[in-house]
This record gives sequence, structure tokens and C-alpha cells, in this order.
Amino acid sequence: MKLQRLDLETFRNHQQTSVDCSPGVNLFLGDNGEGKTNILEGISYLCLSKSFYAANDAVVTNITRDGFVVTGGFFSDAHIFYEARVAFDKQQNQKIITVNKAKIEKASLLLGQFPVVILSPEHSSITVGSPSDRRRFVDLVVSQSNRKYLDCLMDYRRILKQRNKVLSDMQFSHRAHDDALEPWNENLIRVGAALVKKRIEFIGDFQPLMLDSYATLTGNDETPELTYAPSFECTTDGQEEIETVFRQTMNSRSQEERRIGYSLVGPHRDEFIFKINNRDARNFASQGQHKTFLIALKLAEFYYLKQRCHETPMLLLDDVLSEMDGRRSQRLLETIAELGQVFMTSTDERALNWNPVASSQPRKFFVRQGGIDRVEDAAHIH
Repeated sequence: MKLQRLDLETFRNHQQTSVDCSPGVNLFLGDNGEGKTNILEGISYLCLSKSFYAANDAVVTNITRDGFVVTGGFFSDAHIFYEARVAFDKQQNQKIITVNKAKIEKASLLLGQFPVVILSPEHSSITVGSPSDRRRFVDLVVSQSNRKYLDCLMDYRRILKQRNKVLSDMQFSHRAHDDALEPWNENLIRVGAALVKKRIEFIGDFQPLMLDSYATLTGNDETPELTYAPSFECTTDGQEEIETVFRQTMNSRSQEERRIGYSLVGPHRDEFIFKINNRDARNFASQGQHKTFLIALKLAEFYYLKQRCHETPMLLLDDVLSEMDGRRSQRLLETIAELGQVFMTSTDERALNWNPVASSQPRKFFVRQGGIDRVEDAAHIH
């Protein structure tokens, strides 16, 4: 998948910006606050229906306007053209998404159509943050490549919300509502077991890709590890067996759940553990190791999506080279130059030591005050 052209209208500090994209590396240069990251954020809207940077659509709108429009023209690996458009109306609090002028009724249906891998400083929480940050990472990777997983995940969240409501009602009424709780128990077990089964499979497929990516950056100096720790002991990937253990664990904690008023067992409590040389990365890794582990995860995500989507993802890298030593930075640049289409931001062009091979040279966009001030190569910016 390649983005041919991007148009931003009243998006952040971009009043009207159009970018003719290189099929290789696109490098956006400029000082902080000029609008570099916003360009990557616009691409995120076209691929994921939302920002990787802001939780609220309204804050993305230019403060002098009532909404924004992002439009992009894509060519798939099979050379099929798609035009995607995301328009947000702040007054109506409404977001309209179209692909080839056909309205996408649910934003989740856009996921995976234009596969993308995004790495920004906001993603540092994947390795240093809470279990929910790691679950969110895994869920997004798998959801982009597996519609059934995404549907299952949304189902699970709906069931969990309803079950927690029943538990909360039981807590405040001090009465048992077993008849009301039982259907939600069985639904949570059935759908949750399917998620656990898929996460087990994902780790088996993803781990080798992550090991290779980490070795590319470090040269085998360190050994990373990624393990899955479900909220209940699970030694099998069989659906029925997982359901049985899930049910047994839920029953054993039922009194505690009723006392506190929410669900304590299930995929929403799972953890993914990252280690380097057999030590928990969250507690023992250096800042540079955290950055390397995170980049390795994102490179592995790229290869995973490429295999399962049968489409080459776009790679969005926002200020990724800070806190990396020169050797690892160089290896990363050499690696991404060969992957496909890359969009990358930096405040300092001198920190980027590109391979002199002509095919890997980036198209440079100099961003200033919410626009493209100039471009170096044959691209035309309006």
C-alpha cells in the first residue's frame, strides 16, 4: 500500500496543505510546533479513523474552524486506486468516512483496509506503562489483520460492560442476582476464550519476527523475549479447554467480584511481558533498550501485517531517533529504507545518516507554520 497524495484542510495548524508523496521515504523536517507530526496524524485518520496523538477529534480541528477534512489517494500493491476521506464536523460532533465515495457506516470497518504501523513518543507506554498499554498494542496489530478478532474484541467489551453493570447492581443492592448474571458469565467465557486462543497464536507467530527485528538493530548483543500471561492459568490453545479453565477461575473469584462490583477474570486483565536477557524490561531495561525494544516491536508489526494482510503496510515514524545511539540509528535507517513507503519526522536533518544508495534517499519536506515551505526533489507541493 502506498499513499500517493495527502490533503489536509483546517487540520491542526494546517489550513490547506497538500503533499505529493514519494513511494519510498518521506522525511518531514522542521522545528517543534511547525506541523510535522500533524501530517503523520492525518495519515493515521485515513488508516485508523482516528489520531495516534489525540483522544478527541475536536482538538484536531483548527481553532478558527468548525471541522476538518483529510483526503488521501492510495495505490494497493495490486495497483488498485482508493480515495479515502475523513471529515469531522465539530458542531455536530460527527465524523463521516468514505472510501471511493462510499460511506463507511462504522469506523471499525476501515481498520486493516490501509494497513499502517505507527511509532511515536506516545507509544513508549507499550514497554514502560501498564498492562492495558500492551493489550492495546496487541489488539490493534491483530485487529488490522483479522476482522474476526476485531468483531470478537468489540463483542467482549460489550459483554464485559453489561456484566460489570450487573455486578455493580449486586454490590449496591446487597442481593444476589444469579439469574441475571449467569447469561453474561457464559457469554464472557465463550467470547473471552476465543480472544485468549487468538492471543496465544499471535505470540507464537509474532515472537520470531520480533527476535529478528531486534537482532537487526543490536547485532545479537541482547536477547529479547515476549510472553503472554493470561489472567488465568492456561496451558493449552484449545477453545473448550480454555473455556473450562476460564469458568473454573471465574467461579473461584465470584464472591470477590460481587464484593467489589466488577469482573476480575478475562482477557481485559491479561498481561504481555517483555524481557531482555531474561530480565523484565519494565524494571531493568535502560532508556535506550526500551527504545530499541519498542522499535523492534514495530518492525515485527510491519512484517506481521505484511504477511497476513497480503499488503505492504505504510510506516509512520515520529521522532524515533532520539535516545538511540549512532550504531542502532544507522541500522534502523538502513532497514526502513528497504521496507516500503515511510513517513518520518525529525527536527535535525544532520542526525540522519542515510545510505548513499540513490533509491533510499528520502524526499525532504521542510515544514513551517502549518505548511510545506519547500521540498527537495521532484515532488510538487501546493
